[in-house]
Amino acid sequence: MTQSQTLEDKVVVPPKGEFRRGWPTLVFSTIGAGVGLSALGYILGTLVVPLQEEFGWGRGEINLASLVSSLGLAAALPFVGKLLDRFGVKRVALISIPLFVVVLTLLSVLTSSLMTFLAFYAMAGFLGAGTSAVTYSKAVVEKFNKNRGIALGIVAGGLGTAGLLLPPLMGIVIANGGWRAAYLTMAVLAALPFVLVFFARLSAPSAVVAIDRTTLPGLTLRTAVRRREFWSLCVVFFLLGWALLTMIPHFVPLLIDSGVDPVRAAFLSSLVGVGTVIARPVIGWLFDRFNAIYIAVPLFAAAALGCLLLLWAGPGAAPLTALLIGIGFGAEIDLMSYLSSRYFGPRAFGALYSIVYSVFMIGSAFGPVMAGFAFDATGTYSIPLIVAASMMAVAAVVLLTLPRFSKDS
Repeated sequence: MTQSQTLEDKVVVPPKGEFRRGWPTLVFSTIGAGVGLSALGYILGTLVVPLQEEFGWGRGEINLASLVSSLGLAAALPFVGKLLDRFGVKRVALISIPLFVVVLTLLSVLTSSLMTFLAFYAMAGFLGAGTSAVTYSKAVVEKFNKNRGIALGIVAGGLGTAGLLLPPLMGIVIANGGWRAAYLTMAVLAALPFVLVFFARLSAPSAVVAIDRTTLPGLTLRTAVRRREFWSLCVVFFLLGWALLTMIPHFVPLLIDSGVDPVRAAFLSSLVGVGTVIARPVIGWLFDRFNAIYIAVPLFAAAALGCLLLLWAGPGAAPLTALLIGIGFGAEIDLMSYLSSRYFGPRAFGALYSIVYSVFMIGSAFGPVMAGFAFDATGTYSIPLIVAASMMAVAAVVLLTLPRFSKDS
């Protein structure tokens, strides 16, 4: 057995005993995904009204934070993906997590104008790119193959748990200490994975560097970008990012406008997290056993129906809408990492998945911003809801045109 083969075995864990060998990585990745950069999207909705009251900013202006952080993330991820492939998850996490914590602290202490607020969000996206789902998905893909779907589903469930717990937690923190205390609380939570990384049994950076990556299965970056599957995934997840993320930061303000108490509105918003927590492990388990596309498409249809229900039935449909959107969001994140790993393979997974995720983040940034400006112009969320439902329908059609994939990569 050659040295490269030995090192490869350290990176790709055999199917037998995947959970027994990989559970420390799974715990680290699940918690890291829940309190990393993606968590900012869940807490922004609870901050909209307090920021409006203190600074007088419009909702479209506040939701520019999602746009600039996502653009910062999109700019950084292609570089982070290559660093993950070359140096491994541990080294990237040890640098990115402290940077992200520092930016959250600066958001709390130094925000004094819309420009400083947006600048800190852009910094969070760029410097915190290593705390995104790309990093934690790569850690799982290296450890799991046969059970990859459910493992990725559990990690994605970390995001769902954040969506379940963070809105009510931040609602309580804001009620007692103001919006600045919410960012300080988030900074403390974001520091947790920095401790866990030392117990996660990640592949040593030196081992990852030493691997001759040409011996790994899968596509190179140059080959993948010439294939229809790559561009189809980019289109699909841009549309789904726009559609499913459109209403998450607007859910709480929409309910407050309808006369719902802010704390109760934050609680109802957390039902999105209930949907994702329940859906993601189950969806991942189904992905390992059936064609993942045929599992996901009906769930996106249900999420589109949830948007239309909110339009037709108003706040009375908020609990059901939140659950349906949460289930669709659960399928979205799971499907993105799963299909990327199956179509691309491990050879350049970090670089390729980071591009797909970047496109997803751009869509997820523009959706809430355009919804905010649409509300400012019309006083209603009708147009954003119709656009979101339409985009999910188009994404489902494109998914159904993709060829079957191998489960050996």
